[in-house]
Amino acid sequence: MEWGRAYDPYRHAEALGAEVVVSSAVAGWGDYRGGRIRVHPILNQAEARCTVAHEIVHHERRDDVLGYCGVAWLDTRLERRVHATAARRLIIVPQLVDAVLWSDDAGEIAEQLVVDVRTLYVRVLDLSVFEYREISKKTRGGAARTLSDLRRYSSRQLRVRPRS
Repeated sequence: MEWGRAYDPYRHAEALGAEVVVSSAVAGWGDYRGGRIRVHPILNQAEARCTVAHEIVHHERRDDVLGYCGVAWLDTRLERRVHATAARRLIIVPQLVDAVLWSDDAGEIAEQLVVDVRTLYVRVLDLSVFEYREISKKTRGGAARTLSDLRRYSSRQLRVRPRS
């Protein structure tokens, strides 16, 4: 399976046997239960793509049966790990390097990567030390905003704007 911009979460869901349905009955952006991924119709293409990728990770982990325990901090931790896994599939390092060299605006970077801004923030904060060094080396002098600036900004934005 190809990751990054070439990753098609709809095709991946189909390969896994999960049905993707657009439904306004969804509370929030999307949900997963019993092999069915529901996505809210008001989402744009990038938001829907990220939501389906996120819900696929829940499907793979069988979180509808095994995941949530009702303890808020554990459920939040599970959601963060799921979103980080989805973000890794949607954003690969070479494409992130190209996007950071192309623009210093988070919205433009996200648009080039065909993801929502929150997913970009999650991916940047989830970079491994190796990935961080690789990106820093490749963008040194070429990017208007340093990667560390983007990480600090991402951290602040994720605290301010929780996803519903």
